[in-house]
Amino acid sequence: MTIIRRLLTGNEGAPGEARTTFADVWGRNSSDYGSNNSSGTNINADTAMQITAVFACVRILSDNVSTLPLATFVSSGETRKPFPAPQWMAFQLGGVGKIDLISQMVVSILLNGDAFVSIRRDAEFRVISLEVLNPSDVTVHRVNGDTTYRINGGSTDLTRLDILHVPGMMMPGQLTGMSPVEYARESLGLSAAATQYGAAFFGGGALPGMTVEVPGEMSNVGIKALKRAWNDVHQGAGNSHKLAVLTEGAKFTKVSVNPDDAQFLQTRQFQVPDVARIYGVPPHLIGDATGSTSWGSGLAEQNSAFVQHTLRPLVERIESGFNWLLRSEGLPADAFVKLTLDGLLRGSNKDRLESYVAGIDAGFYTVAEVRAWENLPPLPEIIEPQKVDADEE
Repeated sequence: MTIIRRLLTGNEGAPGEARTTFADVWGRNSSDYGSNNSSGTNINADTAMQITAVFACVRILSDNVSTLPLATFVSSGETRKPFPAPQWMAFQLGGVGKIDLISQMVVSILLNGDAFVSIRRDAEFRVISLEVLNPSDVTVHRVNGDTTYRINGGSTDLTRLDILHVPGMMMPGQLTGMSPVEYARESLGLSAAATQYGAAFFGGGALPGMTVEVPGEMSNVGIKALKRAWNDVHQGAGNSHKLAVLTEGAKFTKVSVNPDDAQFLQTRQFQVPDVARIYGVPPHLIGDATGSTSWGSGLAEQNSAFVQHTLRPLVERIESGFNWLLRSEGLPADAFVKLTLDGLLRGSNKDRLESYVAGIDAGFYTVAEVRAWENLPPLPEIIEPQKVDADEE
């Protein structure tokens, strides 16, 4: 029986193998932790971020999205033209820069399923500052068909003009997004349990249990003194395998450990692709190179799929929220915010130019489309000189 199975179930192992429970490792029962999953650990946004694979996924997603070029455009036929950005696009008045603001929104969506942004407006209803709120402080209600928000259990109903709500993936009929941490708490709980168990296991010199038998009876003071003396000499990875000297008829009995139980690296290695799968991140981007070509023919294909299937939907959610802010200020309906992913998708200049030329020659690209993709302004209109008849000269 593996260490994780004994950890989760507390069942007996093979004959002669000691029973291992949470109380053995941490000195208390799983219920003492406020457990919300079968592993006996309490998984929430804070504890999930203590799992290195979760931290790495959230970091790489928030860093990629928050550092994308951001601009405002207005549609003009088949092309788009740069449009003067509103004041809040500078993200200065609220004291939070563009990178920090978008990063906090992404982190909130990835951990809690929703991003809530408090909007401050001036007397002319223009946005003057934005502040990302802690999702746990916000409750969402439906009042007479309208969605309202309350902060910190307050009694004031705020509207969409006060709160920008950017949800993640949602269940039909729900008002808030689905928290990946909540829905994957069993998997994340296993990761947290394995990490905690490993720390306790190796903290005890890789000995999960032992007994010292002495003739006669010992007082509580004597027992504590013996435990303290033993731990001072043998506890900790640096004290592993030191010689133990027993006197006065004491007998030491070591609890047998299945060799598989000590292979925590394999257990932790499994956790990395499992967490990466939850967040749609190629494992090689968070340091797991095993099976790195199983998704596409190589790393380039994996990176392209990551942009298309993971970053793009997240980016469009952020863009949709910012577009709502544009509308709320009375800007034209064809104005929109764009977080440009092209820099993450494009190949070399040579490859792009060859593709563009082939597309234009074949007739399914236009010069205007290509210039828009490269974030170049439209070419100036060329006015042909009018011909003058000789009779009019």
